[in-house]
Amino acid sequence: MKKDNNIEEILKNIGAEELPADVRQIAEQTSREFSKTLTQSKKPKHFVLGDYIMKSRISKLAAAAAVIIIAALIINFQFSTSGVAWGALVEKVESVESVVYHLTTNLKMQELPQGQASKTTAIAYYSSEYGTRAENYINDQLSFIMYLNPKENIYVTVMPEQKKFMRVINKSPDELKQIAEKDDPRVMVRHMMSAEYKHLGRDRINGIDVEGIECSDPKVMGGMFEDATARLWVEIGTDFPVRIEIEGIVSGGQMEISMVMGDFQWNVDLDPALFVPDIPSDYTSQDLNLPEVNEGTAINALRLFAELTDGRYPGNLALLTLMKEITEELTKKYGIKIIEKQDEYTSALTDILQAGTFYAQLDREDKEAVYYGDSVTTENPEAVLLRWKVSDGYYRVIFGDLSALDVTAEELAELETPSLEQ
Repeated sequence: MKKDNNIEEILKNIGAEELPADVRQIAEQTSREFSKTLTQSKKPKHFVLGDYIMKSRISKLAAAAAVIIIAALIINFQFSTSGVAWGALVEKVESVESVVYHLTTNLKMQELPQGQASKTTAIAYYSSEYGTRAENYINDQLSFIMYLNPKENIYVTVMPEQKKFMRVINKSPDELKQIAEKDDPRVMVRHMMSAEYKHLGRDRINGIDVEGIECSDPKVMGGMFEDATARLWVEIGTDFPVRIEIEGIVSGGQMEISMVMGDFQWNVDLDPALFVPDIPSDYTSQDLNLPEVNEGTAINALRLFAELTDGRYPGNLALLTLMKEITEELTKKYGIKIIEKQDEYTSALTDILQAGTFYAQLDREDKEAVYYGDSVTTENPEAVLLRWKVSDGYYRVIFGDLSALDVTAEELAELETPSLEQ
């Protein structure tokens, strides 16, 4: 493998002396937690990305971290869609007991030299009996292997480069089962099939006759993108998916991502040993307690960000935008000493990202959530910062001073006017 294809060399080229190992670890951990709930829709007031331009050396480190986050996200992605389902195809796919598939992602960022792209690939094995195994590669170099078996209460990520493995210890088998469903391609197909779509007609992929549909919706891939298009190609005669294609844009075109999921093997025999974590004796361990997602952790996240930025809140709670903004601010704070401050850095990163996780959960549950962080600061204590519906006619509001209150729809309309006018 050529040296300039190595991810660390790319990071050096874009201006970061070194990406801390813990930044890579926390990116992978955080992406898995976000994949459980991330379904942020495109709303004009709080999905403002066009003006977010990365110019500084600090932004380049944020871009580098985003590369790592996307590498981890691609093995856990899910679709969020609505509309008319193709019941026959859904039933066909959900009857499958096992599947193997490949996922290739190409990431282009303006901050990378001469438009250089970062390539990530994943090979995933899913079994209804044994769980999930996913191998992730960045520019053809193994980054991590994830093992998830709810029946045995196993959720482990092994990172060969760091000679380390991380083990989630605070989730029940039922909770792990819910996480595993987000890796299940059968669930992905079900959501894709229930999208509003247009027919693409027939084509041939690798010698296979297929028929396709296409949907364009920013909710595709759980709201990771500002704009996105997804295509699903199904083999004529077997009704099994052959390929899923995703094209997405982030930050007004500052980042372009293309994804291809294919090489499916449906109902294939899998060796149970594949799903048993293979951990060398000289690897160090780290136990993880994935944080709960609730109003309290979200308020704490917003408070931490405001303290970091002298009163400003995140401009947007979409995952990739929030990740870049946090990393920029933390790098401004620590500068080159960020390498020495890894514990503080990763702790702050994890805590602040909970605001995005909470917002995604609200959006996934259709709580009519709206966020005004692009205009409200701590200097607007009575302005609505975030609100969501709790029941018919009632809303929960977090204000600019981070106090929270339940209000009626009529009261919200009056309270929300200053936020809209900011």
